[in-house]
Amino acid sequence: MGPFKTIVHPLPSDPSGNAHSTDLAAYEYEPFSSPNALVFIHGLTAGPHTTDLTHMQAAIPFEYSIWELRMRSSYSGWGYSSLHNDVQDLARLVRYLRDDLKKEKVVLMGASTGCQDALEYNNHPEQPPRVDGYVLTSPVSDREAAIALWSPEALTASLLVAKALIDQGKDYATMPKEHVPFFATPVTAARWWSFAAAAGAEDYFASDLSDDILAVKFGKLDQPLLILPAEKDEMVPSSVDRQLLFNRWIAATPKGVVSKLSGFIPDADHVVSSPEARRWLAERVAKFLVGI
Repeated sequence: MGPFKTIVHPLPSDPSGNAHSTDLAAYEYEPFSSPNALVFIHGLTAGPHTTDLTHMQAAIPFEYSIWELRMRSSYSGWGYSSLHNDVQDLARLVRYLRDDLKKEKVVLMGASTGCQDALEYNNHPEQPPRVDGYVLTSPVSDREAAIALWSPEALTASLLVAKALIDQGKDYATMPKEHVPFFATPVTAARWWSFAAAAGAEDYFASDLSDDILAVKFGKLDQPLLILPAEKDEMVPSSVDRQLLFNRWIAATPKGVVSKLSGFIPDADHVVSSPEARRWLAERVAKFLVGI
């Protein structure tokens, strides 16, 4: 990724007086001062400037500019944060876009765990400011990925450790390193439970979720939704019927909400690393934005 221009927008602490609120920074990319905003939400360990968005910039309508947000969970901060914090941080950006910059349309585009953030934003009981659409790219079950990369027995053992700490009131105690071997940064017991437990806060996309649970996860959506799983996502276990799971997500969403542009990103791995897959993704998102 070569040099690029950006405008940094400092977001002050939450005016509601939330004691845990911190200053945030949002990054706007060309074309600047567009009437609409596409907010790109990164996955775990990532953050602003870690994903090459040049294909997206080239393809999306001129009426949209791309935004990124440095949240409390960005980069190594994810291990001490939560989806709840992410929704609060995203809500501050959306309010800024709506109230201060008078943006007409705001669309949230999640990648990997950013997809959980997008759905959590829609479902959150605090009812953050409404947006005009959602894009989910490379949605996966972190729990199923952990089982595939590790073992069911090892995952169960790690969750027993997390549950014991939580039961002792030590939600923010750091998990022993041997029980979170995938990550170089510390992870709290509460975040590990949210990330890896069945019915944890982040358990949105697992293939073993019942239709009733999926209806709760997807059933509150009433804004246009574009779902774009990666065709060759290495984070999805080979035992999962990808097409069947994709169809179940659509069936769980209210009729008419899921865009007909939804579908698998051809030849894409989890991070959509090939230029051809990135171009396909950018062009599909651009068509979706035009239709909103």
